[in-house]
Amino acid sequence: MLDLPVTGTPTVTVMKVSEVARLAGVPASTVRFYEAEGVLPPPRRTAAGYRQYEEVDVCRLRAVVTLRSLGIDLHEAGRLASTCADGRCDEMAIDLLPRILERRAEVVRARAELDHLDAQLGRLEQALRAGANELGICTEKGADDDSAGDDSDGDRRV
Repeated sequence: MLDLPVTGTPTVTVMKVSEVARLAGVPASTVRFYEAEGVLPPPRRTAAGYRQYEEVDVCRLRAVVTLRSLGIDLHEAGRLASTCADGRCDEMAIDLLPRILERRAEVVRARAELDHLDAQLGRLEQALRAGANELGICTEKGADDDSAGDDSDGDRRV
């Protein structure tokens, strides 16, 4: 954040970890964790050891949080956010596009799995409502086939 006082001398607002965290919508412990993991660069410190942040740090943290919410790996999110914070947002956009496509493909696969699960649950629910005593959930798939489940001794597997 840039503060332009009446004298015209620009000053940079220095923030504590709690303020940076609040502005990014995360707990301060998340900021510390990201720093410990190397996702965020170590901040400047006061003589007493308190962390000091500037607006660029808030922007970088917001970028990491946003990328993580999209399912981007933590360290990859940090790398991409740093690229943009270094003034190379065009490079970040180029790097981000294939990751977005990957995530969208993962969402499609997950959606298909959930649709399949929902269909199975629907069939089971209907069977239970109809009072079915034999639900078929304990039998081996293919047990009705004469060759399925046979072992070398001719006994059927249970």
